Amino acid sequence: VKVKIPFGNKQLDAIFNVPEKKLRYGVILTHGAGGDMNFPQLVSLAAYLASQGILCLRFTCKGLNIAYRTKAYKTVVEYLKLSDDYKLSGVFLAAIVRTRGKQNESPK
Repeated sequence: VKVKIPFGNKQLDAIFNVPEKKLRYGVILTHGAGGDMNFPQLVSLAAYLASQGILCLRFTCKGLNIAYRTKAYKTVVEYLKLSDDYKLSGVFLAAIVRTRGKQNESPK
């Protein structure tokens, strides 16, 4: 379910992956710098979580500034808490960060 979340004078693009089972918990997902909510790993993770009965709300947050990203997350959490459609017992926050360059390399 696509939604637009009001954020100051902007809107955050977001998508709900809604499970078929009764909802108890949810996860809010976003991406690292330079990505968006359609990053393949986010899409796959959201679909998997929904298949396990967990509501997943993923959103795009283009700001690189940590204060901006924190405000965006807070706005999304409040949006979900105020939702009449989804009443949850708890929500988890997550972000997928993709690094560039060599991974798992020992420091020299």
